[in-house]
Amino acid sequence: MMRRTNGIAERCFGVTMDPGTSAVRRLRVIRAFALTRHMRRIVLGGEEIGGFAFYRSSFGPYVKLHFVGEAGAPPDPRWTGDLAAVLACAKAQRPPGRTYTVRDFDAAAGELIIDFVLHGDDGIASRWAARASPGDVVVLEERGFLAPFGFDWHILAGDHTALPAIAQILENLPVASRGQVFVSLAHPADRQLLAKPPGMRLDWLDDGEEGGCPGLIEAVRRCPVPDGARLFLWAGCEARAARALRAHARHVLGLAADQHFILNYWRRGLPEDAPHAGE
Repeated sequence: MMRRTNGIAERCFGVTMDPGTSAVRRLRVIRAFALTRHMRRIVLGGEEIGGFAFYRSSFGPYVKLHFVGEAGAPPDPRWTGDLAAVLACAKAQRPPGRTYTVRDFDAAAGELIIDFVLHGDDGIASRWAARASPGDVVVLEERGFLAPFGFDWHILAGDHTALPAIAQILENLPVASRGQVFVSLAHPADRQLLAKPPGMRLDWLDDGEEGGCPGLIEAVRRCPVPDGARLFLWAGCEARAARALRAHARHVLGLAADQHFILNYWRRGLPEDAPHAGE
């Protein structure tokens, strides 16, 4: 299935924008504040925010953020010039980048919202987000979005790292949408009040701090699907859990490639914001 929106071809699974047209922007922190015990909201803006492409009805639109210096410190001088030229150089010469969900975008206010999971100082992104304050600089690459359509039943599943994407998806689903949401958290204090269609049931799961998401996997496996439903399954979690959910989607539910999208958000044994296969 394919359609076109604003001249950009969409498929109902993992669409990535043409890298040749992906914009690179130098943005600044406008506000930063805690949402929960382990999540902090960073609001970005600045002169280069104009024209940012945001498709509100998409599932988890994502960007890549490059951290050009520690929060509170001047940015690396290399990033004061032509950003596109720097990104075109060898990967080892670029400041580190990580992929994040766009939680929301207010074009009128010129504000882009990213919610960061905080997990100590073991990763550059978490360290930056914990200390970010107004005026700090970050470089953003527009990346892509997912645009499922034509489905009448949704299963959304994820751990704490997927909560920003799940919140964004739920807020923008059609009001008549039906289905099931599972969110696995180690700490009840990390729950958020999520706006959602009344037909989407939300279950919070306690999977402890090990990160294997056994409760999440089992919940998805046991989740009933109405006969004849046109199902779309979206999930984001630790890599091994994602592999188990993919197997269930393909071999038990019989979903085709354009009926599910399951992301490796992190991998056990590596810092949670380390780059990994599946970014």
